Amino acid sequence: MASAEKQYAFVIQTRETQDRVWSWVSYEASGDDVAAGRGVVDNVSGTPRSFGRATFNAYLDYLVASVPGAVDYYLFEDEYDTEWRILVWDVPATDYSQYNTVPPPGDSLRRGYALAMAAENIEPHAISTWPGSVIRRRLQDKQRAAQKGNRAESEGP
Repeated sequence: MASAEKQYAFVIQTRETQDRVWSWVSYEASGDDVAAGRGVVDNVSGTPRSFGRATFNAYLDYLVASVPGAVDYYLFEDEYDTEWRILVWDVPATDYSQYNTVPPPGDSLRRGYALAMAAENIEPHAISTWPGSVIRRRLQDKQRAAQKGNRAESEGP
């Protein structure tokens, strides 16, 4: 039996190791929910934790492909060893969704729904956290893979 499709909200956050407060990441120029580090995704299969890991991985792919300055910062200038985490809510499983509906697809307020849940202290269904050393290693691997792919494309068949 296939697992039921779900609706998940997520927020990606960072904090420097000496800070106690997490901040959400945001690239306002982007209309892409993954790129913005927050949003709601419909018709998802799998658990909140598996969704969170895949979404976070896609976010790192986005950084490598589209925001090289951010990648360079985290690889070479991040003196405070920034930690990362993703919070994921199974929207229908929260009481919040009963009195505050998710904006429809295409509505820009949809990206803020997960932020509202975080601000209201709605308990996430999954939290995955990574230290800066792990993120640097993953970014380096992704950057190397992207560079190999670019070289292969430029060399042709």
